[in-house]
Amino acid sequence: MTLRTLIFRILAALPLPLLLAGCSLNSAISSLPAIGLSLHGNVHGGQQAISGAHVYLLAANATAYGNSSISLLNSGVTGFSDRVGAYVLTGTDGSWDISSSYTCTPNTQVYLYALGGDPGAGANSASGLMAVLGSCPNSGTFATAVPFVSINEVTTVAAAYAMSGFAVDATHVASSGSALALTGIANAFANAGNLVDVASGSARGSTPNGNGVVPAAQINLLANIAAECINSTGPSSGPCAALLGAATSDGTVSGTAPSDTASALINIAHNPGANVAALFNLPSPAAPFAPTPATQPNDFTLSVQFTGASMHAPTSIAFDASGNAWVTNHNSDTITVMSSLGVPVSGSPFSKNGVSVPTQVAIDTQGHAWIANSGSSTISEFDNAGSAVSGFPFSLTSTDTGGSLAIGATGDVWVASPATNDVTRLASGGGSSLITGNGIASPFGISIDQTGNAWIANLGANSITVLDHTGTPLVNSPISGNGLDQPVAVSIDGAGNAWIANLRGNSLTVLDHTGAPITGSPFSGGGISVPISTAFDGAGNVWVANSAGNGVTELTSTGRPVTGSPFVAASLSSAYFVAVDGAGSVWIANQSGDSLTEIIGSAVPAVTPIAAALTSGTIGVRP
Repeated sequence: MTLRTLIFRILAALPLPLLLAGCSLNSAISSLPAIGLSLHGNVHGGQQAISGAHVYLLAANATAYGNSSISLLNSGVTGFSDRVGAYVLTGTDGSWDISSSYTCTPNTQVYLYALGGDPGAGANSASGLMAVLGSCPNSGTFATAVPFVSINEVTTVAAAYAMSGFAVDATHVASSGSALALTGIANAFANAGNLVDVASGSARGSTPNGNGVVPAAQINLLANIAAECINSTGPSSGPCAALLGAATSDGTVSGTAPSDTASALINIAHNPGANVAALFNLPSPAAPFAPTPATQPNDFTLSVQFTGASMHAPTSIAFDASGNAWVTNHNSDTITVMSSLGVPVSGSPFSKNGVSVPTQVAIDTQGHAWIANSGSSTISEFDNAGSAVSGFPFSLTSTDTGGSLAIGATGDVWVASPATNDVTRLASGGGSSLITGNGIASPFGISIDQTGNAWIANLGANSITVLDHTGTPLVNSPISGNGLDQPVAVSIDGAGNAWIANLRGNSLTVLDHTGAPITGSPFSGGGISVPISTAFDGAGNVWVANSAGNGVTELTSTGRPVTGSPFVAASLSSAYFVAVDGAGSVWIANQSGDSLTEIIGSAVPAVTPIAAALTSGTIGVRP
């Protein structure tokens, strides 16, 4: 049986902008209203209180990526200030108190940073710890939501990974001021609460909603790695030197070494496959946090698995501008919509409006979701509240819609029909056209470039058909050769290059806008194994869902595998689709696992939805 036939049989069987004053850490922040009731907590290295640590209250800067975080405390009240900003000191028992000495602007993202202090072995300038507080409240205070905050290695791991996509180091956490960026960083900070309980300083076993499994053992392992340095005599000690030397800015010996453990953990989040053995062997047998993995992990990614929400054989994921994930459930005739925290939104799953054996979903620039229904040869459309749009489901001339669906910058919707060897184009102004011929044979994947051309992966002909917006083929279409071997999916990067997943070829073919292969194509490194879907993050890196094995591959924009790729998550099961959100997380639809895997903070935040990135020319660019 051919792989093509197997695929078809499987498918058939599957029943405001924020204004921040200044860009340095010592800058004041404009605030309405002034908020400032007490915050309380402690700082511990492992189980040891850290006395004399500087505790800062910082906000993410929303003026530009890479800028310094903003100090929120008033040195006139605290009596202490340095290059980072105003701070309070911890007592001999590690306790600290922030009284009414701070203000913050509602909806800015806030975190605590504890630097230095004495963990019992003497002053340690390399001790850096963090805890995420989250969005500044519109009313009330942080103390209302978080009356007590434990700052330790576990909360630091959660903070480092959650804010990874927006952090250079512990004192440079920032985004642009665009609406998408502000949404993305808010969702990123909220992710920390899915990983850790800041009141107890412990890793969670499951997310607060109860439908997500948290990698507590991996979090504890990373916390123990940091604890070796924190509970030492300082940067020159063996444990600190080993950690700071291994956790450089790029994971190599030529990278910049961090000055403290919080920044080291951010660097590990950025480079989760670098120096794994050296870092794994750092904790001593008496390490403070348990349980931990019994054996060395493949990498230091953190993956949460979401189940429930009526997910059944999920086949695609599309993110809207709010960071909600729209998921097609192939075996339950439903659409599940989850928030960025994996919580089903009100009314989800949606089963109305003709949804029948849905194969793929795409979001347009209005936030409407379009779904290809292979069970009824129709297209469904929902508004951003999940309500059916008038006139839908729309019946297609084609008798099959079992492939993929894509939306162009102009709003045209293209649908590939593999069983009937045709493509349907729904014009944004109304009307539809059925396109056959032109080398179209079992078209399984489709994507639209910034000029409006449709790139179609012909699974049955080992070729790519390229049609302009009228359905006319380009001069050299269809394109064959170039390593094309059962092409099943195609994605267009910011330079107009088409990245094609070769299901049987275990590789990616990359063609420029003229159809010529780029240097090095096809690419087969990074553990690519029966690739079935690709996605781009905000740096132009390529993420590949490998339907064989349990790894996801990351390549640079030039096709070079990232160190440690493929990244492994135990929850991955028959990965079928991959997507990157605006918070910097990578999401994978596990078709046989009836679940979604979210790899926290592993990517550079991307513009969502993809149609908006096409319209603004920001594919492969941060929001």
